[in-house]
Amino acid sequence: MVLFVRREALESFLRGGGGRKLLYGRRKTGKTFYVRHVLHDRQYLIVRRGGTFYDPFIGEEFGLPAFLRICRAGGIIVDEFHRADPRLFDALQAGECGEDLTLITSTLHYFRRFIEGPDAPLLGLFSVMKVGLVSPLDLLRHDWGVEAGKELIELLTLYQEPSLIGKGLRDAVLTGRELAPALLGEVLDEEDVTFTRRFRTILEAVASGRDRLTEIAAYTHSKGQAPTPSSSHIVKYVDTLIKVGLLERVEVWGRRRGSRYRHPSPLTDLIYYLHAKYGFFDTPLTWGFIERAVRERMPILVERFAERLLAEAYGLKPVKIVEPEIDIALTRFRKVALVAEVKWVNRVRREDVRKAEERLAKYPEARKLLIVPDASTTPETWLEVMDAKDMVKLAKRASRNA
Repeated sequence: MVLFVRREALESFLRGGGGRKLLYGRRKTGKTFYVRHVLHDRQYLIVRRGGTFYDPFIGEEFGLPAFLRICRAGGIIVDEFHRADPRLFDALQAGECGEDLTLITSTLHYFRRFIEGPDAPLLGLFSVMKVGLVSPLDLLRHDWGVEAGKELIELLTLYQEPSLIGKGLRDAVLTGRELAPALLGEVLDEEDVTFTRRFRTILEAVASGRDRLTEIAAYTHSKGQAPTPSSSHIVKYVDTLIKVGLLERVEVWGRRRGSRYRHPSPLTDLIYYLHAKYGFFDTPLTWGFIERAVRERMPILVERFAERLLAEAYGLKPVKIVEPEIDIALTRFRKVALVAEVKWVNRVRREDVRKAEERLAKYPEARKLLIVPDASTTPETWLEVMDAKDMVKLAKRASRNA
């Protein structure tokens, strides 16, 4: 079973140069696992709630004075450092610890009080890197031992969540049913935000296709989680979910203040979609029924996987084009540089190709792609066709050119 996928940017950051390093990102993105794999010769400590330091290798727990004696020698990894006694940050500012120090935190927003602003105790003392989901580039570079095709790309789409790597589709989905709601509670807890049912209802709304604030508000009200269908009742909750990494905002192209909202994680998108549509958390469903529903959602997830792949490979910014609606639109310097339509079906029809040609032709200056599982079975077109094998080739070229 594959459990480890090399993450090139993260590994380069950890191995490159000397000095102190700080990693941040929401829970379950593989930070601790990867750091301990790459920096396996360093002492690993985790800060427990209450501020004590714990060494899981020897089972020893100790306070700040003992930690400061250890850290002067360097070669230390400190996980969940944001829980530590504030005196730790004074000591770091005073240079009490060695330079060979790596800090990890499972927060995206809370920890910023330590590194941003004139009074931040760690300002300028660490090289900082955000750790998100596993990059499609890294997943496609890995040798999975099978030929690239529709089923592999669908699994890799889910493997962006590190905790799912190596699982089959059934295990990934059933694991996700337990993981997704637990993840919400854990993330909010680490960010020092009180959980309410409204957060979960908003995630359901977005997964079910309500991607505008007015639509999210109406859904939340319909579920009894807001007194009226006014967006004023949900704005601060949506903003919090963005800050903690459970939602993302995508700019609507050509509108000064337009935005759409979506799940950055294919796991939370899929699980909350299944719950919103079929009561996945509460209703006993057969695997056959669940699998059909997963296949129904998969083209959207693959579309976002392909968008992220292209954006990272070419250094472009995703936007949303709604008139006419384009599956993937990427910009550079305020110009549309690449547009793509995704036809993730077993058999691409000539009619599907014709409609894609009509939509993409409206952007004559942009590169135009048609993304399909298998180019060999796709009707002839003047569009540039990219299939599963081409995705792998792109990822490997991007690695060589990095």
